[in-house]
Amino acid sequence: MAKVSDVLKLSVMRGVRVVAGEEGLFRKVEHVTVMEVPEIKRWLKGNDFLITSFYSVRKSEEDQCALIRDLADTCCCIAVKTGQYVKTVAESVKRAADEVGLPVLEIPGELAYIDIIVNVMNLIFEEEGNSEILEKYVKDILYENYSDEILMEERGRLFGMDVEHDWFSAVVINFRKRYVPDEQDWKGIRFLGRTLLERMRETAGIRECVMVPLEKGYLILTEGEDECRLRETLVDFFEEERICSLWNAGTDKFVCSVGPVRTGLAGIRDTYSDAFKAIRVMRKLQPENCVCVYEKVEMYCVLQDLFSAGKRDVFERILAPVESREFLETLWTYFMCSGSLDETAGVLHTHRNTVKYRLGRIQAVTGLDIKRPEDGFKLYMGVLAWRMKE
Repeated sequence: MAKVSDVLKLSVMRGVRVVAGEEGLFRKVEHVTVMEVPEIKRWLKGNDFLITSFYSVRKSEEDQCALIRDLADTCCCIAVKTGQYVKTVAESVKRAADEVGLPVLEIPGELAYIDIIVNVMNLIFEEEGNSEILEKYVKDILYENYSDEILMEERGRLFGMDVEHDWFSAVVINFRKRYVPDEQDWKGIRFLGRTLLERMRETAGIRECVMVPLEKGYLILTEGEDECRLRETLVDFFEEERICSLWNAGTDKFVCSVGPVRTGLAGIRDTYSDAFKAIRVMRKLQPENCVCVYEKVEMYCVLQDLFSAGKRDVFERILAPVESREFLETLWTYFMCSGSLDETAGVLHTHRNTVKYRLGRIQAVTGLDIKRPEDGFKLYMGVLAWRMKE
């Protein structure tokens, strides 16, 4: 397990000074926490690498010393970012830290919290070698690398997984198809995955989670005892704003997809496969989003399978007379805007009459009136087939 002394060897920690409590550099590091509020202790998990600017105790050295003594049995280290609220760690604080053997570090003002957090968490996870066997077990299920289902279920029980009776959903966090990640991107997506893993483990309705590395990201396999509760929990948990707030890397870099809730060995493979189907559908229909729940786009995934099975031409013939891509984009946007000419014009940055003209030309060449339900359905299916082929 990583120690405070190991953290100090990280390249990102250049410029960080140990100003007190050197006797405690052997302490184990299990979590990374930022403190800028009073009563932080109730939020700590044990062996926390605590990062702070001393904002909540900035006005009193006595309070800073009391904080050091109070956290000595919970934290492995306190890293103080100096400059904004305290210019330097006070001598009285250093003496208090020496007395209890709690390392105190001075962080230069230009070093960002997120750089420390990502690198320290990656170090912690690299030290956790005991997860490799469980990762291999999950991959054996996904790639059907076994011959005896009963034996495979028994292997799962050894890891605490009840494959036969519990319910599972695959959460896939992947870099976008054409995005080429650098080393820092990989650290970021791993940080996102681990953060989600820890938070989901603390969420009611989720019994356990396993994180498995993939070629371009990570799989988090979630397990729950109740099908409906697990489904509802995941739908509530995976909101676009929440995920983006955890790793503000830009939605152009990564996607996060939640597969359907399934049971059994085959069910685990299905939820994993369906999570990727949802990613492919989202890439074509909702490219601006970075979070997708399979059950919200299930109908489109089924249609994608239908199109892939050679049935696409039935729908493509509907709009075959429309040669203008601009007209097809207009038709698609019109449907996405719930049939509002004004909203469609706003999205396309054109005049309302231009939209009306294009839709009229589509009606003229196809003979289909978008205002008639039957014709509107045909036009929607035709433009959907075109969009999903793009």
